Amino acid sequence: MAILTGTGVAQVDIDLLARDLGVTFPDDYRHFLSTHNGFRVVSPDSCDMPFNKVDNGFISFDALFGHRVNNENFDIAVINDEFLDELSFIGSAVIIGTDPGDNFFVLVTEGKQAGVYYWDRTCLHADDNKQDYAIAGEDDSLHLYLCNKTFTQFFEDVMSLTVKKGMSVSSGL
Repeated sequence: MAILTGTGVAQVDIDLLARDLGVTFPDDYRHFLSTHNGFRVVSPDSCDMPFNKVDNGFISFDALFGHRVNNENFDIAVINDEFLDELSFIGSAVIIGTDPGDNFFVLVTEGKQAGVYYWDRTCLHADDNKQDYAIAGEDDSLHLYLCNKTFTQFFEDVMSLTVKKGMSVSSGL
């Protein structure tokens, strides 16, 4: 099993990215971009994360996006340009990652809702009996489920899971 990361992004580029996205990145997320600039499970393509807020007890994780990476499907600017307007009901939000089915991980960067969320964009869990979401989406679907209050906590959970699965990390995004 393998994980790919990018090479770090300069702080000036992180500042420009944040400005373009209209957010202020928390220090822990800035650090992630400056050291990893992306994080993607490439073999076996994704992994399941324990998640007790939905019926089946897990969500899948595929990648955290990088900035100016080779594959635009994993580029934070490209993805946010295409999908962020769907989250217009949430302020200070940026899409930072994905599962294998176009449900995204969203970082709310400011305010009392700050944290990392799983966005059930494809309504995968819309018919679940257990829907312990933190932010209601529009039309009683597309809900956002709180994963962690900080990016550091979220990334530590992802890293812990990949270590348990025996995944090795290498650069190459």
